[in-house]
Amino acid sequence: MGKDRSKDIISSIAYWPVKVVIRLLGVLPMTVLYFISRIVQILVFELAGYRRKVIDRNLEIVFPDKNLSQRNSIKKEFKNHFFEMVAESLKTQSISAEELKDKFEIRLNDEMMESIQNGSDIIIAGAHINNWEWAVSAAGDQLPMRSVGIYKPLSNIIMDRLFKKMREKFGTIMVPMGDVIRDMYKKDRPPTAYLFLSDQSTPYRQKSHMISFFDVETPFVPGMGALAHRLNLPVFYFYIQKIHRGHYIATFETLIKEPTSISPSNITKLYVEKLEKNILNEAPNWLWTHKRWKRVLKY
Repeated sequence: MGKDRSKDIISSIAYWPVKVVIRLLGVLPMTVLYFISRIVQILVFELAGYRRKVIDRNLEIVFPDKNLSQRNSIKKEFKNHFFEMVAESLKTQSISAEELKDKFEIRLNDEMMESIQNGSDIIIAGAHINNWEWAVSAAGDQLPMRSVGIYKPLSNIIMDRLFKKMREKFGTIMVPMGDVIRDMYKKDRPPTAYLFLSDQSTPYRQKSHMISFFDVETPFVPGMGALAHRLNLPVFYFYIQKIHRGHYIATFETLIKEPTSISPSNITKLYVEKLEKNILNEAPNWLWTHKRWKRVLKY
């Protein structure tokens, strides 16, 4: 029996117990899940010191003019938010489409509606800010078109299967990064909204778009800009605003309507400009645990 085959069998066996545990957690009231999340937060962030140095380094890069006390205040809020978001994501297991819409409302702008009514594919460019998991899940129900989430499969097969299932619960179709072009060129498919979260690091520095990101030349995945340019798809940046704990509103701003008018790298640059403003406005709620600059700076 091959190594890959053995790994698949082990993952299949382990998948169901993990799924049962997550499902049981998902039926708990949000107040209980938030309480559990606070305990886990203390264990992970305070006692284990998870990604402490990474968070501190990222805050230094983004906020060089803030003092230690100010950066620590953002860090404290981030820790609270992060595990609250994990608790909310677990609730996706048992929540209905109506309940999710009450907690996460998507509001389209006029230019976006015009593109949808014209039967055009569109690209939605977002970031790991606030509850992006609910954003992906809600898109399948609330967007008036086929919705595809572009994702990088997790190395942990069990967690990858579980997250994929949760994200697809309300109709969103999850497509691995390597298969997105194939999906875009499918015949006889309905008009589609392609959701990209392009604020994460890329290992392919030579093929990346190098963009100034908080005054550091940073590699960005070129896919979103390149595909928008090649297929002339309008791009919309989406903001997720946290109204209060467990409630969000997602709104859109047109990034570019005619992508063929500029280069793919300039499309990425427009995205990065919006991303910077978004992070500054929602500072505690970005994913500070990620080594965003690891290809160009030391951690």
